[in-house]
This record gives sequence, structure tokens and C-alpha cells, in this order.
Amino acid sequence: MKLIYQLLLVPMICFTFLSSAQNSQNRYLFGLGSNAANMSFGDVPSNYYKNWNVSVAPPISQIKLFTYVGKGFSWGWQLSYADVKRNENSTSQYFIQWGVDIKYSFANGYILKEKSWFDPYLLVGGGLDKWGNTKGSINVGGGLNIWMSREVGFFVQTQFNYLPHKEVSPEADDPRPSFMHHSFGFAFRLGRGKDSDGDGIPDAEDKCPNDPGPPETGGCPDTDHDGIIDKDDKCPTVAGLPQFQGCPDTDGDGIPDQDDDCPTKKGPIETRGCPDTDGDGIPDKDDACPTVKGVASAMGCPDRDGDGIADKDDACPDEQGPAKYNGCPDSDGDGIIDKEDKCPNIYGVKENHGCPLPALDVAEKTEVQKKLAFAAKNIFFETSKDIIKDQSLKDLDSVVTILNQYDFLKISIDGHTDNSGNENDNVTLSNKRAEAVKNYLIAHGVNSGRLTATGYGPFKPIADNKTPEGRAKNRRVEINIRD
Repeated sequence: MKLIYQLLLVPMICFTFLSSAQNSQNRYLFGLGSNAANMSFGDVPSNYYKNWNVSVAPPISQIKLFTYVGKGFSWGWQLSYADVKRNENSTSQYFIQWGVDIKYSFANGYILKEKSWFDPYLLVGGGLDKWGNTKGSINVGGGLNIWMSREVGFFVQTQFNYLPHKEVSPEADDPRPSFMHHSFGFAFRLGRGKDSDGDGIPDAEDKCPNDPGPPETGGCPDTDHDGIIDKDDKCPTVAGLPQFQGCPDTDGDGIPDQDDDCPTKKGPIETRGCPDTDGDGIPDKDDACPTVKGVASAMGCPDRDGDGIADKDDACPDEQGPAKYNGCPDSDGDGIIDKEDKCPNIYGVKENHGCPLPALDVAEKTEVQKKLAFAAKNIFFETSKDIIKDQSLKDLDSVVTILNQYDFLKISIDGHTDNSGNENDNVTLSNKRAEAVKNYLIAHGVNSGRLTATGYGPFKPIADNKTPEGRAKNRRVEINIRD
């Protein structure tokens, strides 16, 4: 007997260490149960043995272990034990049956789903049977696993164990016929399939087999724990909402934070999520008048006259005008706003309340021209340059004063040289000097439209260029009243 147990133990250990998977997700199928043998099967002539000749069977009298090969096929071993009587008056003997079987499960992903709770199967194999003497047998049968969960179920199974023999008789030392072998009990799926990312979820069930994640997300990582896996999450490091593909909406205005210019304040989509208290389409943060409807050109403030200057800053809110006059019009362009201009449609001067000064008579014109000519005689430049000397600035300022006093006058500024040097160069130099005077007057407030500048070079002398004195007189700037 001890030798038989030792012989049985070796293949049991081998099968245990060679196991790969009971199905594509679990590594082993382990069964514990009870068994019984119908020894009278096939003994029709004499019916020596009654059915179910198992007189003593412990609650756990069968153990089996199967391992997955692929496509529904498994292989494994089964070991059963009981005390069996030959008849009611005989003593009991050990009944031991050990078999190695190939199993084909219909819950293989082709016929039924691998996860099906209903798991029928077929068996074929061979083994050793001891009741009295030890004999080999060929085993064929089938069974059914009923899975109450993925890993726990119960089974019922029956096999026909064919024992080759000669004649069966009561007098034979070992009269066993072939028999039916029945068993039932609990089945357990143990182990797991390949788990590449080590998250405890087999690759076959893992939606992200190379990235560890929890079961709630199918094995995919969810860094921000918002229930949206990282590969589908536009904001994987910040908890968000499914409707925004995992991005947050802090203020709850229906606009995700990354598209919301004001993520902590509710606002409509028209203003990119920013509040617009007055409803003028300009968000409060950009609105200088957030509680009063306005226009964009006036930074959200009202602008009744549409001149781009907010009413609150417009001295004439109902009349269009430029910013330099605080929104008031100057119809004649004389620099005096209409409401202060007694002649709003005629160019005038400030001294005459926006109206033009009376025209100069001959005597007045002559006197003004003398003053301009006197000032012009004292305008000097650095040698061969158009840079005005500092000593000339006092006389130029007097020209500015005259032109401001008579701001309706228009003048010409004429530059001249002597005949020394190249004529073309002299014309260019005289023109630059005339422009220098004009620019000075403009810089000091004279309207450019009242001024012209021309360079004549040596072509309009007023003295003899053969003498130093004559040449000095010819190097000049003239300022003349234009008609």
C-alpha cells in the first residue's frame, strides 16, 4: 500500500509544477468532493454486487487538479478513495482510483464564453484502480461545473472505467468488472493569467495591460482619481468631469477651466466664461463700466455720440469730436472747439474768439513784413551745415510770436547761398536750411499748412559775390508774407 501511495505522489507533484492555466485567465482548477462506484455495471448475468458499493466514504474522498493547455483543453489528475464491500457479509476493502485525464471544456470562448457560469466538459484518460488487486483502466466520461463566482463553483461528474478482464465470477480472487465512477463536490479556479503591469488584473481583462491601474477603471491608470482613465483624460493630473473629458469646471458654468478666461467666476460662453453684469457682451474684467451697457470702442462704457470717447470722459457726449478736445467738435479746424468758437465754421484765432482777424491793411502788412525780415537777418547756421546757431533762436522765437498773433498769415521761407562751391550742392544746402527754419516754427506750434520752404542756392544774389562782404550778404534766409 505504501508503495502505491508513493507511486501516486510523484505524478501529482509533476502536474502541480507543470501547470500553466485552467483557462486563459486562471492558472489552476482544483476540486474537492465525494465519490461512489457502481460495481455492478456490466454484471448482468449474475448481478453479484449491488449498486453503489461504497460503504464508507469520508466527506472529502476525491481530489483533482487540472491545468489549462489552450482552446478549451486541460489535463490533470484525479485521486479517489473509499472503503468498499464485496457484499453485505464481506469485509470492506480499500477502493482507490487514480487517473490522468484530458478534459475538453465547452466554456472555451468558441462554444460558450470562458466566463460562463454553465461549464460542461468531456473527459478521456487512463489510470490505476485498486480494489483487491491493482489494475489499469481506460476512462471516458463527462461532467458539469456550475460557477457561483469567477473562482468558486461546484461540480458533478461521471466516468466509465473500463477494466480489461476475463470472466467475472463470485469465486474469482479479483472479480471486479468495469464500473461507473461518480463524484461531486466543489471546484476552485486558482492563480491568474499573465499580468504584465503587475496591477493584479490579468492582461486578458486589463484594458491597459502595460500600465498599472485599479479594477474600477479596468486596469488603466487614473492619476487624478476622477474615474476617467488617463488615456481618455484631457486633464490627467487634475480631477475633472466626464462631460469635459476629465477636465475641471471650477465655477460650474459649463465651460471647462482650460477654455474659461474666468475659471473661478460663472459667466456665459459668449464672454468665454467671464461674468458680464450689464449684458453688453464685454466681460466685467475688461469693462470700465461693468454695471451700465456700453460699447467695445469705449471699453464697455456708453458712448452716445459714437466718437470712441466714453460719455463719462466726453465733454460733449452728444456731439462727435476728437480725443484731443475731450470729444468736442471743431468744425473749422482752428483749434477752438465749436461751443467756445464764435465762428465755428470759419477758421479763426483764439484772440478773436475763434473768428478770423480783420485783413491787414497795407501799412499793417508792411510793418509785419519788416519785423519778419529783421528777424530773418539774424538767423545764422554753422558753416556748410543746416544746423541753426543758438544765437539765432531769440529771433526765431519772435517770428513764432508774430505768426501766433497773426495766425491767419501764411509765409514762405527762402534759403540762399553765395556762389562758392558746386551749384547743386549749394541748392541742396539752401533747401535744408529753409526746412530747418520751417521745422523749428512747427515744433513751436505754428501750423505747417501756413509754411513753405524753398532753397534757391546762389541763383538770387542781392550783392556782389566777388567780395567777401557781398558773399556774406548772399548767404541768408528770407521770411516773406504770402498773398
